[in-house]
Amino acid sequence: MTWALALAILALGLALGPWLDRLAEWSLRASRSLRAPRSLRDPATVDAAPWTRRSLVTGIIAGTFGAVAILLVPSLALAPAWVALALVAAPIIRTDLARHRIPDVLNAIASVGGALLLLVPGDLGAYGRAWLAAAAVTIALLGLALIGPSGLGMGDVKLGPALGLYLGFLGWEPVLIGLAAGFVLGAVAGISVLARDVLARRPVRGALRRALPFGPFLLAGTLVGLAI
Repeated sequence: MTWALALAILALGLALGPWLDRLAEWSLRASRSLRAPRSLRDPATVDAAPWTRRSLVTGIIAGTFGAVAILLVPSLALAPAWVALALVAAPIIRTDLARHRIPDVLNAIASVGGALLLLVPGDLGAYGRAWLAAAAVTIALLGLALIGPSGLGMGDVKLGPALGLYLGFLGWEPVLIGLAAGFVLGAVAGISVLARDVLARRPVRGALRRALPFGPFLLAGTLVGLAI
């Protein structure tokens, strides 16, 4: 039953790929976090792949994230919340990869969706802990963004409430492991980027901020936290 549901979620993500890609494009225009937003289809953007290919990639991200979450989730009552997170995670990853920005509107959708759908299981104790975790994760990410060259942007900080809600509902251990996993995955990718630039004799100062968006790693870390 769980595997059948996971395959259904994978198919749903693939089917919604074109619409999620359009949501990513619209969010860049609608969000006030960008002064001069451009279309994801603009050749000047980082991602200039054909629209059909981008839609397929977006659908694969949404479907795979959702399918993995369904296979790991401890209760099917949590399935709607994690499927919703998977669907919004796809345009978040798209915009972060293309523009190194997570539009405010996508972060808001992720947070509001989690706040509403995590009420479905009816566990008020876990729900209260989720809000405490949301505050803690946001404060931690904000501190890291302000005190050092961590590669975190304000879009990543604004993703914190959603990640805290989802992982906090499961417990404090998933919160800690999920955040740690996100940073470890980001560090591994960062070392690869630096090694590439060193071998190519390119300047490495600011290379991570230019080449490595952090949002996808934070979202991948949430799956690790869910698995634990």
